[in-house]
Amino acid sequence: MQSRPGPRNVAACCLVALAAGCKEAPPPGPARDQRRPIAQAAPAASPAPATAARGTLVFKASTAGQIVPCGCSPDQRGGLPRAAAELKKLRGEAPGLAYVEAGDLLFESALPRKGPAGAQAELKARTLARGEELLGAAARGVGVRDLALGGQFVAQTRGNVPLLDAGDSAVPGSQAALMLKAGDVPVGVLAAGLGPDAAQSARARAAQLRRQGARAVVLLAHPRGGWQEARQLAQAALGEIDLVILGHLDDPATDPNRADPGPPVVLSVEGHGQSLLRVDLQFPSGRPTGVFLAQGEAGKQAELKELDARIARLREQARAAPQDMRPLYAEKVREVEQRRAQLASAQQIAPAGALVITPTFIALGPDVGDEPDVQALVAAYDGQVSEMNLRLAKEQPETCPPPRRGEAAFTGISSAGKVKGCAECHETESKFWAKTGHSHAYETLVSARKQFSLDCIRCHVTGWQQPGGVCRIDRTQVGGAGFEGRGKGRQDVQCEMCHGAGSEHAKDPPGHISTEVPASVCVRCHEAANSPHFDDRRYRPFIVGPGHGMPLAAGEKPHPMASGSGPNEALKASLKEMR
Repeated sequence: MQSRPGPRNVAACCLVALAAGCKEAPPPGPARDQRRPIAQAAPAASPAPATAARGTLVFKASTAGQIVPCGCSPDQRGGLPRAAAELKKLRGEAPGLAYVEAGDLLFESALPRKGPAGAQAELKARTLARGEELLGAAARGVGVRDLALGGQFVAQTRGNVPLLDAGDSAVPGSQAALMLKAGDVPVGVLAAGLGPDAAQSARARAAQLRRQGARAVVLLAHPRGGWQEARQLAQAALGEIDLVILGHLDDPATDPNRADPGPPVVLSVEGHGQSLLRVDLQFPSGRPTGVFLAQGEAGKQAELKELDARIARLREQARAAPQDMRPLYAEKVREVEQRRAQLASAQQIAPAGALVITPTFIALGPDVGDEPDVQALVAAYDGQVSEMNLRLAKEQPETCPPPRRGEAAFTGISSAGKVKGCAECHETESKFWAKTGHSHAYETLVSARKQFSLDCIRCHVTGWQQPGGVCRIDRTQVGGAGFEGRGKGRQDVQCEMCHGAGSEHAKDPPGHISTEVPASVCVRCHEAANSPHFDDRRYRPFIVGPGHGMPLAAGEKPHPMASGSGPNEALKASLKEMR
């Protein structure tokens, strides 16, 4: 699905008059700018007058160590293979487009991990860097999340992709800025935000790109203060920079696609590789008189489609709602229909002489498909991860450390020692659990060949790295025999993952256990990156019902209020609850 900034964003678009003459170049930048010259072709002695032209750029930002989506929702977005497939399609539509990775690619955090988790993070970073070569990246910004293992690692893994220094990265071979071609149009790209004087560095680099013949200048912003600081940096470079792409997101999993008309125009594409950002540039003859952020027909149609889907959802909810609530839904439907009519009739006209920037946010959902060569790269990574983690596991202790005095340990749903497992006293609740998705959690990893990935394991077993739990990825099956074929050893999301470790409760019931489970417990695994549709009210019916949290009627068998999986089933459950 494609979407562009809606009317709220583009309505504020305005024409900005630029100075008719050339601006005086700012003072030379810091010494590191002089050490890292701007890559360029030899400039022509007397450039020809600029003619009307078009060019296309594509961006990805804040992938933050995410090769493919990690989670249990079937419609999750993102992944290197989908990005490659979409780029292949876009290159067919816009030959000569330039793809730029805006930065924060390699690691989840700027802080390095240790031990086996650190080894997997390094292997993943190397795979991501190789992936950018396969994607045909024209440049990569270097952000703080790229530097967890230092600048030398970034330089060693870059392959043939030029690196753009954001101000103070000390990456060998990185460049201050880069001239590239979007179609036949020369476009300058630079990165800034990490150095002591980001605004001065950005102005100096942008001015040099202008002198080299760049018809548009793009800044990959890496501010430490997020969106607002990126806008401030853009304002400080006003007149030299046409477009700012936010390379560093505070939360790559949840920060949304955003557009600010500026000037200069500021765009942010959601992270973790969930979307690509296509930017079409339409250049006037001669020097642009300003910059105009356009929505474009494709973006307009995408937004109309979104409004149609929202109207359909509201009508469905109205049919399931109590009688006294239906007028409220009807009023909301009329409101959205009015917005749709206004959007459908709206016309955008760019001012004469403006550089027109038209963004398209392209969601990388399952319908995009996977590019075979990049899918093979991911499969090879999965195999290497399994082999490496199994080898490293054998160097770790077989069992987790014992609990401290008075600390509860995990026992598992079935007994394997002196302490009783959950099912011995709670058979009804255990029968209920066996009918939930939690009892199949480990199986989902096996089917995806991720059961030996340290990125995934903690939310698919019980008591990962905890006393009485499991601390080796090759020993998840060790412990009790399980219950009705589920929960072998510490596999699957067993009772204690929600109610807490149960050894003290087993010794001295009924205390020492959490009978009420707040949503804050759920989001330890159902976080935004792994469970983007999570809503406690909608999801709880899958784990609550007669036999668990609700009394059983005479002759009734334990069963959840809702069954199935995925956001559609969760929605049905919420509607059932409303009825």
